[in-house]
Amino acid sequence: MNRKHIIKLAVGVETIQQFYEIQRSQIIDYEGQAAVPCWTRYKPKEADAILDAEGSIYRVVKNRIICRHKILGFEMVENTEKGTMCAIMQDAQMIETIAQPRRSFQGWRYLKESDAPADKGIYTGDNIGDGIPEDMRADLEAAGLL
Repeated sequence: MNRKHIIKLAVGVETIQQFYEIQRSQIIDYEGQAAVPCWTRYKPKEADAILDAEGSIYRVVKNRIICRHKILGFEMVENTEKGTMCAIMQDAQMIETIAQPRRSFQGWRYLKESDAPADKGIYTGDNIGDGIPEDMRADLEAAGLL
């Protein structure tokens, strides 16, 4: 079983636009590339396989997978308050996916390629859409109406 991706909740986030704005405010330089760290306690045991496969981190907002970022690396960082933490360094470019239902869970999980939703395209913040709420949009897409 070749696991290539990670899935993680975006806690406290209501919309893809809000998540995009949060991500934009956290951009740093990582080995010459614009990146955003995603903090977690433990580094995945399959980190090398994820990097070799050019894996992504998929994000869940309001019980739906809505976007992904390509994973650039994993960095272990010592934090005085929380101890050793892992920064999942993700590409700053957000790729919107077709919304897919996903139950809540703690931490992160591996996500098989076959379970990953299809991409819609690069999310730029100005493609906010037509005002249809994301959950309604997913239902309309599932019914073949969009």
